[in-house]
Amino acid sequence: MRETTVVNTITVSGFDPEGEPEIRQMSDGTLKVVFNFMPPSYAEDEEAKYADFEKLLEQAVGVPVLREDREFFLIQNPQSDTSDKVKAFLEGYRKNQTE
Repeated sequence: MRETTVVNTITVSGFDPEGEPEIRQMSDGTLKVVFNFMPPSYAEDEEAKYADFEKLLEQAVGVPVLREDREFFLIQNPQSDTSDKVKAFLEGYRKNQTE
């Protein structure tokens, strides 16, 4: 099995001030969305709210999203604009939850 490497890292701001997630574009064409905390550090006793976060992310970006672990999400077949959609969703998520 060939090991994949990170070819680009896209920073995200506005999701979690204690530790922002990042989007990693991998050498095999996949995207990995990596969080420092899931649920985010600002979420108090809301773990159940984030249990299906991959489904919210999938709905926002329009391609399947797999949860590999608590804080790692994989997009196996991203479209050319998927990383932009992921970034926009994450950067607006906290603001949209408080409106």
